[in-house]
Amino acid sequence: MDRGVLDTSVIVKSIFKPPKSLSSESYKRELETHEKCRIIIKKLEERDVDVYIPKVCVVETAAVVKRLADRNFAMKISKGVLDSYEIVSEDILFDSAWAIATDTGCSGFDSYFIALAKIKNAVLLTDDGRMHFHAKEVGVDSVLIREMDFKGIENKLKAGS
Repeated sequence: MDRGVLDTSVIVKSIFKPPKSLSSESYKRELETHEKCRIIIKKLEERDVDVYIPKVCVVETAAVVKRLADRNFAMKISKGVLDSYEIVSEDILFDSAWAIATDTGCSGFDSYFIALAKIKNAVLLTDDGRMHFHAKEVGVDSVLIREMDFKGIENKLKAGS
């Protein structure tokens, strides 16, 4: 893979371990997903993959991290996202995102990530099942992190590099 789009779910799950209040089965799955997301972020950087995110991802990351931690950590993480990836503005994505939203009925946020992956011909990396479903629906190469094992992730990241 030489181009990827990171969904907020991957960024956030790479940082936070799941709450222990989950059922043991869910906790085990989410802890494994946390580790997969950490590896993905690390491997993307090591392999110098072009990683894109829609500008709205910075805002969404800040909001989620604030809910899970505090304002200072939310500022630190969202600033890190802003500085670490190629940010693509709404101006470039709007028409495609709008078309995807009206064609699929996916959420507004999801339509921006899917549109970006489509425009950049990039692999969408997500742990959001609905986003993954809608991405596939419009022909975007999408990886649903929780459904892929470590070896599969490694192979996907190597492909095309």
